[in-house]
Amino acid sequence: MKTIFDDSEKRAEIEDDKKGGSRFLPFTLWLVAIAFLIGTWSVYRWVANHPAVEPPPPPISLEDVKQTITVIGQFNRYVQDDKWSEAESMLSMAGAQRLKSEQKSLRESLLGDRKDQKVLEAASTPSGDKSPDRVRQDCVYKFYDGQFIIVPLTLIIENGKIVVDSWIDETQPKAEVESKK
Repeated sequence: MKTIFDDSEKRAEIEDDKKGGSRFLPFTLWLVAIAFLIGTWSVYRWVANHPAVEPPPPPISLEDVKQTITVIGQFNRYVQDDKWSEAESMLSMAGAQRLKSEQKSLRESLLGDRKDQKVLEAASTPSGDKSPDRVRQDCVYKFYDGQFIIVPLTLIIENGKIVVDSWIDETQPKAEVESKK
């Protein structure tokens, strides 16, 4: 037979079981909060220390003055530093074929009578010409004796890069100009 005390004891046990389950809830919530903070801090540190993604290079274009100036400047540096094999690597296929057919080196073809002299300074001039498929830029090559020559470089796009196609002015013969010193 059941007594009143039995019912009240069972009720007390049920209430204790309910309280016992919620005893671990605050501890679990603290663990979740700490794990969230550590995860957030880790992601922040990774993002802060991770290098930024490089933007894609701009598309190759003869309309972009920066790209054409870079190619002409690099070619002129190779000429000035007597790095003729690197300068030849910047030629188009037609330019390399022209050298083979002439049976000349780039130095002989570019500098003409002054092929045995070292170029003191190589720079581009403000004169030039643009069309949609090619850019012509005049470059001046100064020698140690104070004389210089002006060479028109023609750039085209070939195989996805800007290359030197021609260094001979087809409209007039290559002229050597002496400086006034």
